Amino acid sequence: MKCVSLVLCSLVPALTLPAYAANDKAPSGSAKAPSASSAAPAPSARPGAEQPLLAEVLILHATNEQKGIDPRIGKLPELGKSPFSNYDSYWLVGDRARLPLKKEAPQDLKLPNGRTLQVRLLEEPGPDSVRLSASINRPNGKKEFLPLLEVKAHVGQAFIVAGQSHKKGILVLVIRVVK
Repeated sequence: MKCVSLVLCSLVPALTLPAYAANDKAPSGSAKAPSASSAAPAPSARPGAEQPLLAEVLILHATNEQKGIDPRIGKLPELGKSPFSNYDSYWLVGDRARLPLKKEAPQDLKLPNGRTLQVRLLEEPGPDSVRLSASINRPNGKKEFLPLLEVKAHVGQAFIVAGQSHKKGILVLVIRVVK
């Protein structure tokens, strides 16, 4: 019988992920944020306007192929700690996904192994904190891999879900709530 393990790791709120911040280029298909010297602020940038919450998802492929860490990932110290240190190679699969978070509106993201990550905003207990649920479903409605995980996170805080088999390794999902 094949054993599958699931790892969930919460990153401390003060942790910054340079892979998210160090990229000066705007994501493809979007414009760079206006500078402070721009004429009039956009309607959503006016004081008191709420910024939408997003779940930013990095999909990493962890293997033992001695290739190191993809520089697009940036600094993620958790990859050097157990249980993530069991793998010596991490590669960013695809682009960073940005899923809008709205109550009662689950967001789906197709994973490279054919499964689907579903993220749902449950509540916003404070101005910079949220409660999320996440699940990973198998294709064709078969039994869920991760039936339901509830996480309380602060904006900017990331958590990791890992353990799904994929091409001689595992998938590692780094999920971070951003505005």
